[in-house]
Amino acid sequence: MKEIISSELPPPNGHYSHAVIFNGAVYVSGILPMGVKPEDSLVDQFNDVFKTLKKILQESGSDFDHVVHSRIYIASLKDWPEINRLYSEVMVDRKPARVVVPVKELHFGYRLEVEMMASLRK
Repeated sequence: MKEIISSELPPPNGHYSHAVIFNGAVYVSGILPMGVKPEDSLVDQFNDVFKTLKKILQESGSDFDHVVHSRIYIASLKDWPEINRLYSEVMVDRKPARVVVPVKELHFGYRLEVEMMASLRK
């Protein structure tokens, strides 16, 4: 098992790594949109999360083309259609397994948090 702490991101605030590589797969921790404010738009929050995910996946030896599973936590079901639209723009023709989990609230008042699992590039 190899722990990944991205050199391009602030270190995690808790006892975890940005990602872990194990058995040819990258497991990315839940990512909040920490580069924007909780009151910023859903689009800004989504874009910030996926920019961070891209960095972590690249540093781990993977990318969005190799994502096999995503879990998206959302603080409001009203955001679901827009998140689904934005997600489809990132994933384009790829349709990895996905879970959407409505929650009462997310840390710091953000509207989404995303974790992923991807295979390593060969």
